[in-house]
Amino acid sequence: MASIRSLLDHLSEDRFRRAFGTRLEAIATEIFTVLRWGLLVGLARLIAIETELLGFRLLHWALSALLFAYLASVFLLRPEIPLFARTDTRRKRLIQTGVNYAICMAAFMAAMFAIDALADAAAGMRVVRNLGLGDD
Repeated sequence: MASIRSLLDHLSEDRFRRAFGTRLEAIATEIFTVLRWGLLVGLARLIAIETELLGFRLLHWALSALLFAYLASVFLLRPEIPLFARTDTRRKRLIQTGVNYAICMAAFMAAMFAIDALADAAAGMRVVRNLGLGDD
């Protein structure tokens, strides 16, 4: 019972709420930005699938590169996921950079996989509807 009371006291402190709110806002902003970039990449991918024009394929790749650059800025240039309290040795800095690079690549690959799957599904549904094979 005392731990619940101390937790409630901690949650009612202005400084804690402000810090928590700032962190929550930063996370929500990052997620929204990645989703926004993902929608742009997905739209370019869908148009590239539908039209098969080189310009839209190039736009898709350019937007994908920008999405990767944004994710790299989050995970590599300003490491958001610290492994060590202090990176005072070269070994710790290299490990931190390697892990952040792996997380960046995993996030980019997951985003591109999801975007590609959604664009392919949307294009496939359009083809099915145009052939008159859908349930409409």
